[in-house]
Amino acid sequence: MSLVEVRFKRYHRAERLTRSGLLFFIAIVGIGAVAINSGNNLLYLIFSALLSALILSGLLSVANLRHLEVSLDAADAVYADRPALLAIRVRNVGSFPLFFARVDIRAGRDAVSLSVPFVDAHAALALPLTLTLPKRGRVEGLRADIASTFPFGIVEMRRDVAVGSELIVYPHVRPVLLQQQDEEGEHRLERARAGGDGDFFSLRRYREGDDSRHIDWKVSARRGDPYVVEQEARYQQEAVFYLDTARRAWPDGQAFELGVSKIASALTFVFQSGEAIGLALPGSFLDGREHRVWEQAMELLALAEFTEDPPRPGPLHSFTHEAISFVNEVP
Repeated sequence: MSLVEVRFKRYHRAERLTRSGLLFFIAIVGIGAVAINSGNNLLYLIFSALLSALILSGLLSVANLRHLEVSLDAADAVYADRPALLAIRVRNVGSFPLFFARVDIRAGRDAVSLSVPFVDAHAALALPLTLTLPKRGRVEGLRADIASTFPFGIVEMRRDVAVGSELIVYPHVRPVLLQQQDEEGEHRLERARAGGDGDFFSLRRYREGDDSRHIDWKVSARRGDPYVVEQEARYQQEAVFYLDTARRAWPDGQAFELGVSKIASALTFVFQSGEAIGLALPGSFLDGREHRVWEQAMELLALAEFTEDPPRPGPLHSFTHEAISFVNEVP
């Protein structure tokens, strides 16, 4: 570690001499002292060349890291307290290339160091990394420390850069058990929809392409226009989960986080089993069986926060955190 370091807080950077740089600086001082005492022109020339190399190294190190941006992206869903495969993107927006840099990122208990050999001017380089983010929610406040000893290895330049990110970390997910009240699944909602072969659902005007066998001739004759009968499709069953965000509904923040994790775990378990899901929060409701619906539900849970509203009951027959337990959890 060098004893000589200069910090520039305004630009969030620091420069220091490496071990080799410190020896190089001592050699410059020694040669300069001998040159002054002896008056030898050759020593003056060597002293000037070494001093110029030190100054040039400092200037080039500043130019090397001056115009850099760092961002973090995810290739798949990111869960709290679970290693996630991410990509760090180093973008050089300046006209001077980046050479031989090291990027250090710290998130929670994890610290990752990556080598960046080269990034051309006005170009970007993406590098994979595995990172464990400890908390659910939107990723904010991450910073990266970028360091380089370019060009001669005698001066190390470091910059502290904010990490741009659009990451949303989903709640921690674990295997769960769902406690249903009976075999018929009282925690499910059933909804009728048109398009099946069941009982009568609705009557509507004939549209081009409709099956003529579904025309109700009596109604059509009475109204003067063709009408078709829509029959009811099979019932779509949805496992509905409810999370009350009222502060007074929870003993403390830790219990709330545990409840969010249980709801997210059960929601994911039901979705992965191929069934339709529903999520209710005060003022919000999502339902369906599409992957997009699951993503929106997990984002709602990831960003859920306490409110000062009074506690509210959930939808009829909905799951709450009390009806969900983790596998191997002691009740």
